[in-house]
Amino acid sequence: MALTREQFQSRLTQSGIMSAADLDAFASDLGAPAADEEPQALARALVEADRLTPFQAEVLLGEADRPLRLGTYLLLDRVGRGGRGQLHKDLHERMNRVVAIKILPPLAAMDTNLVARFRREVQVAAKLHHPHIVTAYDADEAEGLHFLVMELVDGRDLGAIVAEEGPLPVDEA
Repeated sequence: MALTREQFQSRLTQSGIMSAADLDAFASDLGAPAADEEPQALARALVEADRLTPFQAEVLLGEADRPLRLGTYLLLDRVGRGGRGQLHKDLHERMNRVVAIKILPPLAAMDTNLVARFRREVQVAAKLHHPHIVTAYDADEAEGLHFLVMELVDGRDLGAIVAEEGPLPVDEA
């Protein structure tokens, strides 16, 4: 079933990214014909105006109603995905700090052994302090999701570099 414009607007305002008043003002600035278009057109206009990220638009337009917030963190983008979680770029709004959040998949959160393993990983990460290791800032559970908040390091991931360039010399690795 296709998402209606009203459903999209409701999801957007419920996410807290925009208030209903801000959204109404934005839509009126688009003009009457544009304001009546499909939700995809509104999402595209919001992305072009830097009011939404492409990832947020994708989530809001998706069939499943997924959260764009984890506690005090606003999800901005998906950075990667692995066997034991998804990595997102997020914003801690009170601190205005961009961070990385590793989220344990919902199905894994139902497995007590995997949750225990994830908690051990969180505790180990909290003990590590080194200039070449990302810093763990926080760990929590929200919306039924377990997550680890870490320093965000811009750049390519090691897997992409090795895939492109082959094995690295020891000094470079």
